[in-house]
Amino acid sequence: MTKLKIAVASAALIAASLLGCQAFSSNVSETEEAKLIINYLDQVLDATHQYAVDNGSLPPITLDTDANYGYLNINNLIENPGLSTWQGPYLPFEDTWIGGDQYISHPDYIATQILLKEKDSSWVRGSSETGCQPSSEACSLAACIWLVPLEAAQEINHMIDGEMNTADSDAKGTIRFEKAMVGSLVCKIGGDYPLPE
Repeated sequence: MTKLKIAVASAALIAASLLGCQAFSSNVSETEEAKLIINYLDQVLDATHQYAVDNGSLPPITLDTDANYGYLNINNLIENPGLSTWQGPYLPFEDTWIGGDQYISHPDYIATQILLKEKDSSWVRGSSETGCQPSSEACSLAACIWLVPLEAAQEINHMIDGEMNTADSDAKGTIRFEKAMVGSLVCKIGGDYPLPE
């Protein structure tokens, strides 16, 4: 019975988030929305960097996903994982997401995540096996938000990478995006970091 309640609550949360995302998107221009999303992505990258400065490393790779994907435990940015050096919360977001340590809820879209990927690897989503490994020469941090309108993701790609890509995905450059059923995932690559211990 508890699993049924969780499933119903999750479905209701996703439906409400989709309606909120569509309502939010219809009230602003594509360029305004792209700028807002870029600000959110930068906020997540900056928060993760500050966490690393304060605590000596990035949040750890999540234990509830395949380590080859490179999902970092984003919950550590909003809840102290028991570190005496923790100075957070680093983000003003809530952890109402029912889905493990790789996501937290996003105030205007559905979810936010942080990834550590092999530098210059080709990927469009977290669940590609391009995560940072002990053998990796260099690794890059990425912040992701979903579900955003595909047109906004394409505009972000144009604004940051300088190319107008009307495809459903882009696996290269600073901005990575991929179309989903009712929106898209958009990620921005930030600085280089070592694999957390």
